[in-house]
Amino acid sequence: MRMALSVMLGLVAVASVQAQSSALEQYDREHQQAVADMDADAPTMAIAHAQQALVLARSMQDTVRTMDALYLLVKINVGGRHYDEADRLRRELLALALRYDKDAEWSAKAHNAMGSLHSRLLQRDSAEQHYRAGLQVLGEGGPTALRQALLGNLASTLAEMGRSDEAVELQRQVLALMAVARPEDRAWGLSNLAQSLLAAGHYQEALRHLDLADSLNRTSGNRLDLAIDLAELRADALDSIGDITGAYALVKHVRDLQDTLFERSLDEQYLELEKRFETRLKEEEIQRLDAETREQAERLHVRDLQLYGMLALAMAAFLTVALVWRNLRLKKEHARALEHLNTDLQDQQARIAEINRLLELKVLRARLDPHFIYNSLTAIGVLARKGDVGAAVAYLDGFARLMRMVLDHGLSENVTIHQELDLLRQYLKLESLRFAGDLSYTVEADRSLLDDDARVPSLLVQPFVENAVWHGLAPKTGDRHLSVYFAETNGAITCTVQDNGVGRAATERRTHPNGSPSVGVRLSNERLQLIRHRHGERSIHFEDLHHADGSAAGTRVVLHLE
Repeated sequence: MRMALSVMLGLVAVASVQAQSSALEQYDREHQQAVADMDADAPTMAIAHAQQALVLARSMQDTVRTMDALYLLVKINVGGRHYDEADRLRRELLALALRYDKDAEWSAKAHNAMGSLHSRLLQRDSAEQHYRAGLQVLGEGGPTALRQALLGNLASTLAEMGRSDEAVELQRQVLALMAVARPEDRAWGLSNLAQSLLAAGHYQEALRHLDLADSLNRTSGNRLDLAIDLAELRADALDSIGDITGAYALVKHVRDLQDTLFERSLDEQYLELEKRFETRLKEEEIQRLDAETREQAERLHVRDLQLYGMLALAMAAFLTVALVWRNLRLKKEHARALEHLNTDLQDQQARIAEINRLLELKVLRARLDPHFIYNSLTAIGVLARKGDVGAAVAYLDGFARLMRMVLDHGLSENVTIHQELDLLRQYLKLESLRFAGDLSYTVEADRSLLDDDARVPSLLVQPFVENAVWHGLAPKTGDRHLSVYFAETNGAITCTVQDNGVGRAATERRTHPNGSPSVGVRLSNERLQLIRHRHGERSIHFEDLHHADGSAAGTRVVLHLE
């Protein structure tokens, strides 16, 4: 009896070990697949696999793997812009790490994640507290990469709080830890240090570090995003020491790099879409061939049955009825199969057409951005040639902020009404500098749109505002005024752009100051046609305004956005 009981307990123990081993292997597979999906920019699949890994870790009561899965879910949700879920997971990770006192590394990671949360919410005091708590928990040991992350994040937070000298000292510590790092990583570290030095007013030292960072970047592959950041920081440094010419040259260099980045990003998106569709078409071709093979096999089988029926003449009547019934059933099945294949092909053609329209929208938006950048730099050049250094410098600062907003808008097909108002106000603020205060403007929206945080197509209204400034108000003398108003009428969003300029009839053909034709309105018309095809009717209405004596009083443009 005792021997039997011992054998049973041993079998139970072996089964438990095997189940634990199987769960560990499944956890590793789910975790690795989640990382692979995250690297492949597939956040939905990555979240699904990471959540399954979290469930397995909890079922095994494995605290370390549970924290590892939570940390991975935080990164995936932040990358996918699911900030509320990421914040909830951060808090859960911190609470678990504080209870788990066997490994200081996880507590430091959790404090780093919570610091990032408070930093995003602009709660900088709380962010500083968590970063310092993470460093204290880590002590003198722990991974170098984690210490670098904590020190770098703390430095950025202190810089945002105006404590530039402390930020500089922390950035120096980060750079010291990167003594054996890759040239690309050291270049990023030098860039962060230079940014803190600029905030502290140490311009010459910042320039030396930026020059070294640029050299390291060139020797390690010359990343475009890093090159753009370095050039912008060098332009700020030169501007601060009074080298306006050098700063202006670097701004032009930034524009060229950004154009290259736009083109490369567009090409990569096109190749990715092309690759995905080639794969799908190959799979559908294989499925189609398999269906044809099955159909051919069915036909051969039917022929065999017919042959057997002919040999069995004694049962001709009965077999004839059976064969006719079978043939009719097979024909119906074949017809249904062919109909299903045709439906699938039609759906595929519709998806291809939809992706082509999306690609056309991206191409048009990418063509609008360089056009707008050229006009802005032309305005900066005009101020510089006039000798108005103060206005040129102010325009440069505003232009840098405006470029960042344009980049952010270019990533999305639609933006919120608040974002669109901010961009238009920033653009008109820059243009008012060029007109030396002779340009007044208003950019407003209905309260209902602001409260609902309505969304409109990105970078669609700006070309009409730009057209009104350059072609309607620029040729005019005296008071110049422009108004932009977003309204909601019968559930539809409209935008009215009105100026008191010289009117459309003043010249037969509008051109830019360098003689090149204006294409912004034409491109916006093409974008509206594509959007109309996807989302419904939209239109543009131009109206010439006149005084009582019949003279031109300006132009009103009404865009039906949604």
